[in-house]
Amino acid sequence: MRVVGDRLLDVLGFVGEFTAVTARGLVPGNWRRTMRSEFALYLYQVGVRAIPVVLVVALLVGIGLVFQIVYWLRFAGQTERIGEFIVLALIRQIAPVGTSLIIIGRSGSVLLEEVGQMARSGHGRTLASQGIDPIDLVLIPRAFAVAVSAFLLTLLFLHAALWSGYLVATLAGLTQHSPDEFTAAVLGIMSLDDYLLLLVNPLLIGYVVGYLSIWFGSRIEDGPHGIRRALPKAFATSLIAAIAIAGAVSALL
Repeated sequence: MRVVGDRLLDVLGFVGEFTAVTARGLVPGNWRRTMRSEFALYLYQVGVRAIPVVLVVALLVGIGLVFQIVYWLRFAGQTERIGEFIVLALIRQIAPVGTSLIIIGRSGSVLLEEVGQMARSGHGRTLASQGIDPIDLVLIPRAFAVAVSAFLLTLLFLHAALWSGYLVATLAGLTQHSPDEFTAAVLGIMSLDDYLLLLVNPLLIGYVVGYLSIWFGSRIEDGPHGIRRALPKAFATSLIAAIAIAGAVSALL
């Protein structure tokens, strides 16, 4: 019972800290010049530098998924439902979750290691002694940069997957839709909830993934293997959180 109680207190403490830090970051007046500089730097590192990987994965997903949707719906004589299936599979699930997996694998581990090295070297205490809150300079700009990167990369993933699948299906002679007709078939089926989901899902998943990576990094155990032990925990927790958020937001919207 004591172990369960301790775990419950840890969860409540995490939720309280998460809420306070998030509310702090959402106040525009709290963003000083140094925070904006850190945000821009990590927006480049997490977002811009991940573009090649996202494009490759999106092209493969588009060729595999969109092509298969077009092929089987044409086989079943229900080509008018192409947009419905693409929205359901690609926009509501695969694009945000696929992008989050890339961010977790590519950037989450880097963030954890960087913050872990800061924690072990006493960098946070040095900042605090200079009157700089590590939460403002380290946590908030990085977590928000991951959130914005996740949103932008999700849009890139979506467009690359959609048009690569359409191109392959056209070259294979499986669809006679023009690009305008194909776009109308997808956009015409999207509701306001779908647009909200496309905005909320990646922003929320990206922020939580970035926050968790930094949170685990700031609590690295002492010793030469502290970072190595924290990496699988952070990866598994971030993966579970991403899938849970995607499922919850999709169910609500």
